[in-house]
Amino acid sequence: MTDPDFNALLDDYRDLEARVGSLMQGICTPFCSVCPTPCCRTAICREAEESPFLKAVHGGRQGFDLRLGYLGAHGCKLGSGRPPICHAFLCGRILSQQDGDLRRFALEVLGELVGYLGKKVWLKRHLVEALGDADLRASDLGLFRKRLATGAAVLAILEAYFAGDRELDAAALRQLARIKKPLPA
Repeated sequence: MTDPDFNALLDDYRDLEARVGSLMQGICTPFCSVCPTPCCRTAICREAEESPFLKAVHGGRQGFDLRLGYLGAHGCKLGSGRPPICHAFLCGRILSQQDGDLRRFALEVLGELVGYLGKKVWLKRHLVEALGDADLRASDLGLFRKRLATGAAVLAILEAYFAGDRELDAAALRQLARIKKPLPA
């Protein structure tokens, strides 16, 4: 797509997705690297190949394999442009091994963050549902910009929390709740 405003937002999206992926990889790799039944599926990878939005994000630089999708020897070969479910799905083993409800909630928010960025941006639907460049041009760039700003603020909180540099106080939890509502206590 040749819209400079949209392309600038794509750069911000790529950056946020890469940061989310890096943080999730650090948390999940000890589990995923020894998993006998990886959750990656070619059918899910196909969305990254067929969605004009995701294709614009990853740029088609990695070849899609009909048998393996984007799955490589060390996980997904896409640094960005993955379907949101690839970040959102956290198996029960990963969640059950987190230290407490607060850490589980923070990890779930991290997983939902990429999906939040494109939610309702195209005709009140997710950007991954756009069918072509004309649809992407019809996106609500103002809403996309706001979601990226919120996502960046939430990600900064999560990065500090998972690094052990910050506790999740009431103000931080209110920010995280913008992405995923906590279960009632």
